[in-house]
Amino acid sequence: MTDIQFSTDDEIDNAIRAVLCAAFCAEDAEELRRVVRLRLPSAPTPVQIVDAVCAELRWRGRLEFEEQRRLQAAQVLAAFFDLPTSEREAISLMGAV
Repeated sequence: MTDIQFSTDDEIDNAIRAVLCAAFCAEDAEELRRVVRLRLPSAPTPVQIVDAVCAELRWRGRLEFEEQRRLQAAQVLAAFFDLPTSEREAISLMGAV
């Protein structure tokens, strides 16, 4: 997964939302997405997204079972990248959070 690159900002945002919602069960995913995005370089890798999510949740005292959550996040991102590019970029993909 380290060779995968995101195409657009919308794709990056949707990947962050997918990880927050599916792997970390974050109820405040939109607020967290904005903060996580600030931790990332302009062209992040999937690993950097997971690292940034974990760092933010750890800072907030909300990171439990990190190893298992990281494994879940990797599976979520693998499924995310199985989607066609047009669906990964679709703002409506993750729905209103």
